[in-house]
This record gives sequence, structure tokens and C-alpha cells, in this order.
Amino acid sequence: MEFHEEAFECTTEIVAAAMEEAEVELSAEGGEQVAEFFSAIYHRLAEIASGKEEKPAKPGSFEVYKDKAGEYRFRLKAANGEVIADSEGYKTKASCMKGIESVLRSAPGAEVKEV
Repeated sequence: MEFHEEAFECTTEIVAAAMEEAEVELSAEGGEQVAEFFSAIYHRLAEIASGKEEKPAKPGSFEVYKDKAGEYRFRLKAANGEVIADSEGYKTKASCMKGIESVLRSAPGAEVKEV
């Protein structure tokens, strides 16, 4: 993925506008988390633009598939296509998608423990 300065600047402006809008909604339920989320994105983009942080690497991806037993599973692939994680089996596709959402929510800042 190539870095396009113009698209980056546009994205930064969109995030800044969303931040302002979210901060107006601080009295609404969950508004503070929304404001913090947009603030974190904005500050990361600003650091990338100023050269303090490298551009984000190409992200990995999740693949959803049915196994031989007819259960839904997902696998997480790195940007280079290597499978780095496989899930358990789920009876429904919706449950499988919730499993992916759980990983996305839980992984940032996850602690690594040696047992």
C-alpha cells in the first residue's frame, strides 16, 4: 500500500471533524469513549504526518469458512498471508463473527503471559 499525502490529510481532517462532533455528544451514553477513540486516531495520524511514527503496516485479515463438520471458523492471517491464529468451531456464522469482534476488542494492548 502506498502512502498518499493528500488522502492522509483528508483522513486527518475527517477524524478531526468526527472528534469535534463526538465531544459535543459527551453527555450522551458512551460519548466519552467515542471522543477518546477519535482522539487516539487523530493523535496517531498527527504523529505519522510529523514523522514521529512510521506509517501503519498493511493489516492482516480474518477469513471465515465452514469446516468439514459444518461449523463456522475463522483464521487470522498476517499481511504476508501466513495463518497466525485459528478459531474454535461455531454453530452459526453470527457467532463466528462475534468471535472475531471479541478478538478485535480484546487484542489491543493484550498482555502476553508465560505459563
